Amino acid sequence: MSSLHYHLFLFLCFYAAVQAPYREGDIMLGGLFSVYQVPYWPGSRFEDIYLRGLGRMQAMIFAIERVNNDTSLLSNISLGYDIRDYGGNLSKAAGLIYQLLTVDSCVNLSQNAPRKKAIISLIGPNESRTALFIGGFLRMLNVSSITGTATSTELSSFTYKHLYRTVPSDKFLAKAMVDLIMHFNWGYVAVVGQDDSYGRSGAWAVVSESSSRKSSFCIAFTEFMRLESPHLNVRNIVKKLKQMDNVKVVILWLYENYQTKFLAEVQRQNLTGRVWILSEIHLTSTLPVKGILESSLGFQFHKFSDSGFKEYLKEILVKERDDRSFSEWNHITSEKWKFLKNMKCVHRQIEQCSNELIKEIYSSYVPYIIDAVYAVAHALDIFNRNFSYDETKDWAKLQITNSFDVQKLLGRVSFDGLTGKIKFDRFGDRSSAYYDIFSFKNVPNGDVESIKMVLIGEWKNSQKNETRLIFHEALNWTTKSGRPPKSECSEQCPPGTRKSSTSPCCWQCLPCLGETISSSAGSESCRECPNGTISNPANTECVALPSANISYTNITGIVILTFGTLGVVVTLFCLAALYKFWNSPIVKASNRELSLSLLLTIFALFSLVYIDVFKTTNTICMIIYPLRYLTYNICLSTLLVKVLLISCAFRVPIMTSLELTSLPNKAQVGIFIAFLAPLLSVQMPWLLLDPPFNFQHIYPKRYTFDECKAYSSSVGKSLFLATCFYILFQMLVSSVCAFKIRKIPENFSEAKRIAFSMYIFLFSLLCYHPVELSLNGWYVTVVDCVTTLLSAYGFLCCLFLPKMYILFFRQEINDANGIRQEVTQFSFSSGCVRVNRTFDSSN
Repeated sequence: MSSLHYHLFLFLCFYAAVQAPYREGDIMLGGLFSVYQVPYWPGSRFEDIYLRGLGRMQAMIFAIERVNNDTSLLSNISLGYDIRDYGGNLSKAAGLIYQLLTVDSCVNLSQNAPRKKAIISLIGPNESRTALFIGGFLRMLNVSSITGTATSTELSSFTYKHLYRTVPSDKFLAKAMVDLIMHFNWGYVAVVGQDDSYGRSGAWAVVSESSSRKSSFCIAFTEFMRLESPHLNVRNIVKKLKQMDNVKVVILWLYENYQTKFLAEVQRQNLTGRVWILSEIHLTSTLPVKGILESSLGFQFHKFSDSGFKEYLKEILVKERDDRSFSEWNHITSEKWKFLKNMKCVHRQIEQCSNELIKEIYSSYVPYIIDAVYAVAHALDIFNRNFSYDETKDWAKLQITNSFDVQKLLGRVSFDGLTGKIKFDRFGDRSSAYYDIFSFKNVPNGDVESIKMVLIGEWKNSQKNETRLIFHEALNWTTKSGRPPKSECSEQCPPGTRKSSTSPCCWQCLPCLGETISSSAGSESCRECPNGTISNPANTECVALPSANISYTNITGIVILTFGTLGVVVTLFCLAALYKFWNSPIVKASNRELSLSLLLTIFALFSLVYIDVFKTTNTICMIIYPLRYLTYNICLSTLLVKVLLISCAFRVPIMTSLELTSLPNKAQVGIFIAFLAPLLSVQMPWLLLDPPFNFQHIYPKRYTFDECKAYSSSVGKSLFLATCFYILFQMLVSSVCAFKIRKIPENFSEAKRIAFSMYIFLFSLLCYHPVELSLNGWYVTVVDCVTTLLSAYGFLCCLFLPKMYILFFRQEINDANGIRQEVTQFSFSSGCVRVNRTFDSSN
């Protein structure tokens, strides 16, 4: 069949459909459809018809006939219809509404006999803009309308409470689109919509849904196709899109015919490499797939059962019918068959031609229109079941039905339709939606290629508001990587930078300034580093401020540890020598037990240096403070006992009124205990009530310093000061005693060396404690280590190195006779004869 013959065939079908849109019934329903489209586009032919509008109108007729044949619904009552074609013209639609609901109805002011029965409800219109336009008429006349095609979100308000919809609102399609965009991580999209309620509300629904979710994508721009001067408008929009190369995803919220013309302009300007998301799909042979719609996606209402509608159309188009159910086609039946026979179409060819025509006529809106008719039928059935009558009152019943407010009945409707559960909310909308997602591809069809829609997924929203996006198969992307194309204004800002806030969609990557960081890509702001940290050079993470503490890795720590290690080695050497020469006269003369105690104390002093160098913690702080003062106490007690022993041996009184003649071992232990007990009585409450703790000093942008604080409260401060003053008191006592015996002959006794070491010790502590109590900083640790090393080395050099020299290099001096001779000489010169015997007995 040639193209001319095919169009003539369509014209005959169209002519038959629109010439007889009226059928009498007990209750009348009005229909408002756009079948004969006004040509918006220059060059469109006047005889072009909107086949899908024709199919929608025929779906209403089909549904009414099914209701009339259904004995379980509206028994003994038939539905009639009065259908008008407004051709997509708003003014004509308003005139037809007025004519249907007033002029041609039984309600008139002249009280004349009615020509037709009143229309109790309306099915239609097709477009959202028409539904918005006639909403005022419906409200004024108190007539309800049910549409299966108008999807604008604007209709979901009390202003249009007389308009019900079996088709889902576009708010669900916006949700589905946002889910799709977020699924593929597209961050920068554009929207092209129809310049009417359908397109503007759809675009706004996408923006609103994106904002409510705080999603990661934004709208690059929103353009609308005007009904006036569409060619120029489309050219400008496509040109603008072509200039925005970073916009790879474009939502088209357009009617079918505008969508086709728009994509034709896209092909003409060779705008490729875009993913087009179509709000609805109108598959025609003129759609440009290769290079344009490849990797694009389209939404369509789920393919529900048509309940035999296609077979119904086939019977109309193929079979010759003389029965009244198809009377609107009868007057052209002979012309149709005469046309087909003249074209020498056999029955198989007629069947094929009709199948192709049915594909053009049928749309996914048909089940929703059928459900719209059934919604009215169920509303009237509710009224019918609650109204008792007898056969003589049929006319009275119909009169009541005509004046009844169908709107109240529609609010009570609840049934399972072709498209799912039909139940209206307070705005007249249904609460569920079901969309199929398609992609496009060219398939060979003989010598030419045809377009095929491939079902790749679905989106469903249940009445519990649970959404579900499912893909049945992977989409073949045309990118080199085979992955979804990136659609973003700018590349994600790398870590260490932030997005500029000049635009919500496009940005510049600015480096994080100061001590701020951004650790992840695409950060919108830089966050400040916590106290005690600083940003790394790349500003990607916060790192700890450099520590100013002395450690074993820096030069100061290495020097201190070197001296400490040397001191430990010398101390261990002295201990070994003491063990080797344990019974030698010079070791015995200097009281070897006290020498051992003093060496261990010196070793503890060097240990304090090691502890000071390492990083402080609360545990270390609780150890180092008591250990320091215990070491001081034992050291001072040992030296005091040695001083008293020398005083007793040489009868040199420390005080004029107090002269000691002997100092037995028990007395020595008693001195140790007497000096240790007061210290412990202060330290124990100190450690229990307010123990020392680690405190970090932070110098912003410079360094940190960890320091052991002796106290944190006034109680701890009092106990700490008491400890310090007690050690100072003990040191003064020991120093005075050492000073008293300093003139004992140098070549015999270590008295002067004891006194000198005590002076060094006293000087060290007097230098350290003022620094400890008044200053903070890494140099406090240095002072602590230096004074401790000075004290320890003072004891080693003054008290033990001379003896080591005698033990290893002057062993001739290390004999008892020599020591007795020196004691005798000193005794005669001082007049102390008893000293020799005392010294002899003690050694």
